[in-house]
Amino acid sequence: MGKYVVEVRSQTLYELLRKPVDPHRLKKYIERCEKCVAAFIRGFADSEGCANKRGYIFILNTDLRLLTYIMELLRRLGIESTGPRIHVRRGTIFYDPRTGKKYSRNKDVYVIYVRASSNMSFYRYVGFTIRRKQIQLESYIKRSTRKLTPPPTISPHSTSSK
Repeated sequence: MGKYVVEVRSQTLYELLRKPVDPHRLKKYIERCEKCVAAFIRGFADSEGCANKRGYIFILNTDLRLLTYIMELLRRLGIESTGPRIHVRRGTIFYDPRTGKKYSRNKDVYVIYVRASSNMSFYRYVGFTIRRKQIQLESYIKRSTRKLTPPPTISPHSTSSK
């Protein structure tokens, strides 16, 4: 199997990818405009979030500070959320069906929920890029409102300019 080496010389990219993730370090990129805020939340929700059949939109992560920042950004877009709360405690044993092994969680997992009254706002301003998650959200909204309009303000594919 071959190896790939990627070299990038971008201070901005370095700041974005440097670990551990520090929301304060990223603020100047995330909070540049409303579209940037929505795009950041969308990307985070694509990787760490879920919309289920019952209409719950939730985001899970082990970084409490980062989830608190996500809640602040959601609030700026007029999207109310609850939490963060512990979803799974550190030390909990879980089974991985792919490997057949049992593992112990090293960190607490926290969760925030988007309030049901803000589901439509989440759909309009943030949404999901991952199709199955977006379909779950749309399906719930169709059932609950019986009318679904396309997101008018910020689409997942829009770009921003300074």
